[in-house]
Parts: sequence; C-alpha cells; structure tokens
Amino acid sequence: MAHTGKRRQTGFSLLELIIVMAIMALGFAFVAPNFARTLDGVRFKSAVREVASGLRQARGIALSQTQEAVFFLDVEERIYRIDQQRKTHSLPKFIEFTLETAESEMTGPNRGNIRFFPDGSSTGGRIILKWGSRKRRVDINWLTGRVTLGDVNEET
Repeated sequence: MAHTGKRRQTGFSLLELIIVMAIMALGFAFVAPNFARTLDGVRFKSAVREVASGLRQARGIALSQTQEAVFFLDVEERIYRIDQQRKTHSLPKFIEFTLETAESEMTGPNRGNIRFFPDGSSTGGRIILKWGSRKRRVDINWLTGRVTLGDVNEET
C-alpha cells in the first residue's frame, strides 16, 4: 500500500532554535553575576575561618610546645603568618581587614601580632573582616586565648 500524503519532517525550525538560544542567553545573563557574588561570599566565609584557624593553630603550638607562639597579621599586604612556621598565608584582596591588639604588639601602622603564651592565654585582640555590607569578627580572649567568631554590630 503506497502513501500518498506528504512525508512529515522531524526536527526544529531555525526560528525555534533562535528562540531557545535567546531564552538560554537571558537565563545566563541573570545567573552569571549571582554565581560570581556567591563565589565571593564563599571565599569571604573561607577567609574568616582561615584566620580563626591560624589563630587556633598558634594557640595550640604555644600549649603543646610550652613556648610563646605569635600570629602576625599585615592588614595592607593581606597576609598572616605563625611565627614558628615561617610560611606566609595570603588572604583575598577584596576583603578589608582591621586589627585590634595591644599597643605593644603593633609592629607598624597596619601590622601587628597576637601573642599566645604557654598557659593558653594571649595578648588578646580582635580581627574584623569586611566585604561589602558583610562584617565578621574574630575575637581572641586575653585570659583564655579562646578564639571565637561573631557578626559585627554597628555599635561595635
């Protein structure tokens, strides 16, 4: 039995493909900036944790080796180092830092130390990390040397 009707072609027309591509382009236009901002947010949180971890590591060294350990932070260069390790750690350039520590521990206008003692205590201080409207603080208790994280209130 022979078919007398037209053969139906399968596939998409050029117009349909252009419309789909335009919709995809619009979707990517909205997703890409949000993705970049989300990535910076993750890097910000990571930097806060990294600073806190470095401080805790310095305290652990002081306790385990029963000698002073120094956490050095250069705000302008965005680097920190633990005195006993000599390795320098870099922090993201888009984050602003503020160091509050004892005046005797300031080694320059934007550089200073937080010193941990063999009994676990420290010179104490605070490091504030800021990215856009987000601010986090890393507090170091002078009596116990305990390192805690928190949000920054406007009056702080």
